[in-house]
Amino acid sequence: MTPQQPQIVGHRGAAAVEPENTILSFRRGVAEGSQWLECDVHLSADGKDVIIHDATLDRTAQEDSPLRTGAVAELTRAQLDRVLVGKDQHIPTLAQVLEAAVREDGTRVPVLVEIKAPAAADLVIDLLLERFDEADWEDPATAPACMLSFHEEPLRRTAERAPQIPLMRTTTATSPEWWQSCRDLQVAHVGVRIADARQGDVERAAELGATLNLWTARTEEELERALELGCDTITVDDPAWALGLMERRVAV
Repeated sequence: MTPQQPQIVGHRGAAAVEPENTILSFRRGVAEGSQWLECDVHLSADGKDVIIHDATLDRTAQEDSPLRTGAVAELTRAQLDRVLVGKDQHIPTLAQVLEAAVREDGTRVPVLVEIKAPAAADLVIDLLLERFDEADWEDPATAPACMLSFHEEPLRRTAERAPQIPLMRTTTATSPEWWQSCRDLQVAHVGVRIADARQGDVERAAELGATLNLWTARTEEELERALELGCDTITVDDPAWALGLMERRVAV
């Protein structure tokens, strides 16, 4: 992989063209060529995994949803199953996302599982270990999933319980302390917001032996900045758009 042609991460599936964090969105991301997918995990009141970005329903619930407001952590999974989040899509489970993360030829698209609620870490670890065989985790580069978080706690917990699951620590802007945390955790991937990324971050990631993800490219200017800096993966809301721009850039 060259820095000029990084792999595409479908952010919440294909969030610009389908309701985010829905099966429809993840399938669209796969169909449009995403080499990775990213999803967000909260925890319901009864301890079930909930694939949603925000801590509340308010932003994503559609107008005619039977349930339109409330904190995810205060609602049961049965209540959350009633919620409609665009195009009559429901809030999926992690198992459903993993089922959707498969290409037509049967090959798997790895999923960056972002832990939004640190308390969800153990549940996600259990789900991943139950679903995949030990051999699936032998090569971090081809592992079916990666544990992603802004928080150190869920990553440390994963490293303790399931060191075979690759880790990704992400941030808006890096600091010496953040890089030390990445080193201590022995992360396989690091993520930095495009607007805050600097050439020094590219160099530090290389020194660490970690792949560098830059997020989230929603405009041509953001995509161009990520490509100019150099990275291994770019997170985007519209995979087809990003891949088209990258192809034209290479052709020039």
